[in-house]
Parts: sequence; structure tokens; C-alpha cells
Amino acid sequence: MSFSTPVLIVIAMLAILVIGRIIASPEAPGRIAFGLAAVASIWWIAMVVLRLNSVDLSDKILFSRLAWFGIIAAPLFWSAGFLDHAGFSQVTRRVPIAIILTISALGGIAALTDGYHHWIYTGVINEERPTFSHGWLFYVILGGMYLCMLLACLMSISQLKRAARLHRRQMVALLIATCAPWGCNAAFVLFEFRLFNDDPTPFAFSATVLAVLFAQHRGKLFIAPPIARDIIFSILPDPIVVLEPSGLVLEINPAAEKLTGFNAETVGTKLPPSHPLMAFVARDTQTETRKPIVHFDAMEKIFEVSAQPLERWGRKGSVMVVLRDVTAREAAQKSLSDAGHALKLRLEENLRLQGQLEQQAFRDHLTGLFNRRHASTVIPPVISSASEDAPVSLIVVDLDYFKQVNDRHGHDVGDKVLSTFAMILSDSLQGAEMAFRYGGEEFLVVLPATTRDQALERCSRWRREFATHTIAELKDVALSFSAGIAIAPQAGTSLTECAKAADIALYRAKISGRNTDIVWGEHLDGIAREGPADQGNAGDHSVRKTRSGRKVASP
Repeated sequence: MSFSTPVLIVIAMLAILVIGRIIASPEAPGRIAFGLAAVASIWWIAMVVLRLNSVDLSDKILFSRLAWFGIIAAPLFWSAGFLDHAGFSQVTRRVPIAIILTISALGGIAALTDGYHHWIYTGVINEERPTFSHGWLFYVILGGMYLCMLLACLMSISQLKRAARLHRRQMVALLIATCAPWGCNAAFVLFEFRLFNDDPTPFAFSATVLAVLFAQHRGKLFIAPPIARDIIFSILPDPIVVLEPSGLVLEINPAAEKLTGFNAETVGTKLPPSHPLMAFVARDTQTETRKPIVHFDAMEKIFEVSAQPLERWGRKGSVMVVLRDVTAREAAQKSLSDAGHALKLRLEENLRLQGQLEQQAFRDHLTGLFNRRHASTVIPPVISSASEDAPVSLIVVDLDYFKQVNDRHGHDVGDKVLSTFAMILSDSLQGAEMAFRYGGEEFLVVLPATTRDQALERCSRWRREFATHTIAELKDVALSFSAGIAIAPQAGTSLTECAKAADIALYRAKISGRNTDIVWGEHLDGIAREGPADQGNAGDHSVRKTRSGRKVASP
């Protein structure tokens, strides 16, 4: 037994260990291809061991030819596994694996039948090892394997920058494992470099096996495999579009192909300037407080946009646009907003109705003036603030002969008379002045900072307007009123006192012939001149009941 035999057996055992570790590991990129490469390398090493321990030249040649099944399969499967691990998963699908197996089988068959065509070996140079001279198919197969391994290394190296640190360590270990047998084989073929006076390639597999074991133990090979970035890019549910400043589409994922204006052929074409995504070219939305929204009306979809500049990756001015479907969220927000708006409108309507109710609570429904209840709330503070320098005039007005109007012309006409006089009062009010409907045909007017003469002037103005106002049903009726005026604080400092004083003055105006105004304090003027008869008549009216229901005493 030669010295190289136990070395090769150890390498084969290590390869078997690698296969066991691969079988025990979970599903991972490159796992199956690396396992097949290990099986092929074990076959290759087994044929080398048998060749080294054969005596007959014909046996040596047979085992050398049988080794070609592993010689071709090992580097091809290794290259496929390396590419799969780097993210090029399409090379380990069923069809590529079947192609590699077919090529390996055809190469092995060509080697077994080499005695008939001599495409691989043209002759034996050294019968002891043996060493052969090579035919054209040898160099074709060798060149194809070198090319496959070179492409695998270059494509994997191109992925190193994108890989995580752990996965970079894994790929570096696999790269070393690839280069060791490749370099030894090239040295043997080109420069006749030998190890143990033989082809060093099978022995170099020890470096390959050790590198894989190291990557499995320290680098978590197959335990923490890389999930290729292009796979992640493809399976993401959010549409992703990579654009140049000109609008040229550099890349899209399958989800983006469903967008309006996009399809599988969009890559390499330019978006029209009117396309909604053109607004985000060279725009960094990462710094914006709220993600912008874009509408695809044809799809009835709304997307939230995140634009990431690609300058760090050597694409100055280009941008990756990520779209997140927020149609449901926006619909929910709109529904919530509409509900809030409707609630706001209902609240405003309720406030309006509440205001109307409040108005109805202290306003007379016929005339629109404040009612008697409201008078008891707002007048007392005004009267209590009256002074000699700023007197407050409180006027009680009673429409003359109003009962006759109601009896002769009906209550509808009477209501017109009341509304007409109320309108005259309302139009004349200024500042803090207030008018109230105090009873049936009785009105109360409060004029702050108003003197006796000013109060009389206001009554005179109302009387002129009332007399000249035309009501169709009362063409021949002269409208008039009587008024009693109380000036606070002389007449009192409370509503009760002033109202009583004004009512007394009003009574005096009524018994004086109506259509006149009497100021309290002056309501006794002329009584002494009228004589005892008139006084007695006045005494007969010492107590009367007003239309508002109050009983007042005549002096």
C-alpha cells in the first residue's frame, strides 16, 4: 500500500462526515448541490485509491476512466452549490441538476469507451501511475469545468458586498475550498506539479473538506444560511420600483408589475412625466414627518410612499420607491373623519336647536321680543346700577282699545297690530336697550342712561310711527298707545318698585284719555285742579287690575 492511500482514505472519511453534517442540517441554499459534490469527490477519491493499489495496468486504466464520473460531477455540483449559496437559486433547480448529472454521465461514458475513440486519452506515458497523453475532449471537459468554477467564484464575489458579515465569512470559506483543488489541478495539468508523485487534485480536496467543516462549525453553514436579497426582493408584498432621474425603470419586483402602467416588460423603459411615481424621483421621503400618499385611481388603490436614494450604492440620483398599500387604512380614516364630521354637524345642530330652545324660553313667539320671564332675569342688574347721573327709564306701554280690535276684526288682526308695534320697538333699540312683551297688549321697554325728556321723546317717536303704520284690515282705525314711565333710581331701585311706579303712571295715562305718556312722580299733577268730583272719581279707581294681572293702587 502506498503512503498516499491512507491520506486519501482519511480525506474520504472527512467527506463522508461532511455529507452526514449536510444531511442532518436543515434545508438551506446550496445544501443539496454541496452534498452531491461531496459524493462525487468520494467516488473520485475511491477510484484513485483503487488505482493506486492495483497492480495490473488494465485495472489502473479502468479505475482512471471510472474516476471521470466524479472528476466532472464534483466541480460542477460544487459550482452550483456555491452559486445557490450566493443567491442564484435557479442553478439548483431540477433541470440544472439533471443537466449536471447528464454531463457527468456522458463524460464518464466517454472515458470508459476511450479505448475506441481516444478522445480523452491518446496514450500511456507512465505505466506505473499511470500517466496519459490527452486528447481534445480532455481539454474541452477541463476548460468547461474551469470556466464553471471561475464564473461561480466571480458571481459569488459580486454578492459579498450585499451579504451580512456571517454570510461573507461563509462565502470566503467556500471560496477557499473552491480554489484549493482548482489551483492544484491547474498546476498539475499546466506545470506537472505532483503530490506524492501523483495528481495533487484528490489530495487538495482535504482543504475543501476542512473548509466546509470549519464553515459548518464556526460559520453556521446550512444552519444560518443567507436568504438571497433578490429572493426577498421578489417575495415582498409591497411594490418596489427603482428609478433613474430620467424616469428610466431600473428594477421592479413582481408586486410592482400589478401597478397601473407597469408589467413584466417595464424594466428598461421610461415612465411618462405624468406618472404619479415621477414626483418621487430623487426625493428622499425618509426625513418627512408623514409619508406621502399616491393614488392609483385605475386600481382604486392608495399607497404610502417611501423613497430611498441610492447614492450609497453608486447610483447617484436614482431612487428606490417602496409602496405600501394603505387603501384600507385610508378608507378607515376617511370613514372615521366622515363620522367625526357628521358628529360635529349633529353637535352644531344640537347647539343650534338648544339655542332656539333657549331663545324660545325667553322670547315671545309672536313678536320676537323678550318675554316677561326673561325680564325678571336681565332687568334687575340694570336698574340696580342706575344713578342720578345715569338714570334708567322703564316704560310700560299699553295699546289703546286693543280689545275692541280683537272683538271687531278678529285675533289675527290683533296679532298683526302686536307684531307691528313690536317691530317699531325693535327697530328703535340701541346698545343695551331692551324691549319685552309684558302681557297681552302690554309692552315693557328698558332704556339705560336715558333721562325723562329722552324717554318722552322715544315714546313720541314710537307713537308717530305706530299711527302712520297701515294695516289693511284697519284702514279707518287710528292706532295709539298709552305709556307709563318710571325713572330709576327716583322711582325705585328694583324691578318690582319701578314696574309698580310705571304701572301707576300708565293708569294715570289711561284715565287721562289715553294716547298719552305719564311719568311717575308727575302722575299727580292736575288732580288738585280737577276738584273733589274728579278726586272722588280717582278714588273709585284707587285699586285696579292691569292686563298683566298685577293689582296697583292709585294715589
